[in-house]
Amino acid sequence: MKKLKILVDYSPACRGDKTGIPLFVEHLYDELTKIDNIEVHKSFCVSKVIPTKFWKIYRVFEKSLYQNIYTPLKLKFGNYDIYIENQYMYDPLFKPKNIKVVNIIYDIGLALFDNIQTPKHTQNWRKNLPISIKNSDIIVTISKSSKDDIQSYLDDLNIVKPLDYIYANIDKIEKCKEKSILDKFNINNDYFLFLGTLEPRKNPLKLIEAFKIFKESNSSDIKLVFAGKKGWLYDDVLLFIKNNNLSDEVIFTGYISNQEKSCLLQHTKAFLFLSIYEGFGMPPLEALSLNTPTLVSDIAVFKELFEDSVYYSNPNKSQDIANKMQKILIEPPYINQDIFKKFSWELSAKKLVEIICKN
Repeated sequence: MKKLKILVDYSPACRGDKTGIPLFVEHLYDELTKIDNIEVHKSFCVSKVIPTKFWKIYRVFEKSLYQNIYTPLKLKFGNYDIYIENQYMYDPLFKPKNIKVVNIIYDIGLALFDNIQTPKHTQNWRKNLPISIKNSDIIVTISKSSKDDIQSYLDDLNIVKPLDYIYANIDKIEKCKEKSILDKFNINNDYFLFLGTLEPRKNPLKLIEAFKIFKESNSSDIKLVFAGKKGWLYDDVLLFIKNNNLSDEVIFTGYISNQEKSCLLQHTKAFLFLSIYEGFGMPPLEALSLNTPTLVSDIAVFKELFEDSVYYSNPNKSQDIANKMQKILIEPPYINQDIFKKFSWELSAKKLVEIICKN
C-alpha cells in the first residue's frame, strides 16, 4: 500500500513563541511522524531567512513568496498527496492537481466579533477566509464548539465542505523549583493570575473592573497578575488602572518562560480566564493540570472541555466575575482528573489521519 505523503505548514512553529497555534503545530507534526503508512515533511521556515522581529517585512515574504509561490511549487514537484495548512489563509498562486488540502481553522472569532482586533485586520480576515475555505478540501478545527460555529459560518456562505475537529493538548508542566521566581516580578502577596496575550478577546477590561469591585468589598491584600505579552487594543485597560488607582494592585510580568509559568500557576490563589471567545483553551487546561482552582467564562467551548472542574462566570458582567472571585477563594471547585483523558496529541494525530482518509 502506497504511503500518504504529507506536507505540513510548519511556519507557525518556527517563530519561537511556543504557545497556542505554534505549540499545536509542533506537537501535531511530531505525532504524525510516528504513524505508520504516512510520510510527513515540514515546510520551509521563513524565519530562518527573515527574523520575525522584522515583522512587517517577514509577513510580506511569508505571504508573497512562501504561501503564494513556494508552497504550491513544493507540493507539485514533491509529489505530495496532502497539504496541511496551519495559518487559516490558503490562497496560492495556483493549486496543484490531485493534492488534498486540509485547512486547520482554529476558530472564527473574527467572523463573530467586531471588536477583538483592529478594524483593518478584521476586514481583511473576513474577506480572505471564504477564499481560503473554497481553496481547501477538508476543514478541521480544535473543538466541537468551534466546529459548530464554523458549520454555521459555512451554511451562511452556502459552502459545503467536510468538517471535523481534533483536540489540542498541553505540554506537561514541570513542578516549580524556585518560588523565588515570584520575587523577580515583585509578587509578595497572594494573587489572582491571568495568563495569555493582553488583547480584547481575552476580556482584560472586564477582569480589571471585576477585580476593582472585589477589592472594594474585601479587605484582602490580594493582587492581580497579568502574565504574558501585550498584544493590541489594550489602552483602555491601562487607562482604567490609572484612573482607579490600581497601579499598586495590578502586576504585568510581560512574556514569561515555562519555569516562570509553572511557578505563577502553582502559587496563585486562583487562575482567571474570562475570554469572550475561544476555539480551545490551553491556559485553563494548564492551570487544572497543576490542580489550580480555575474560573472561566460561561461559553460553550469551556463547558465542553472542562465540565464541572471549574467555576463559570458571565464574561460581560463584572459583578458576577467579582462574586465568583470571592467564591473560588472560599470554596475551590473539585477538579475531576477524568477530564484529561480526552486530551492527547497522539489521539489527535491519529484522528486527523482518519479524517483525511475518510474524505
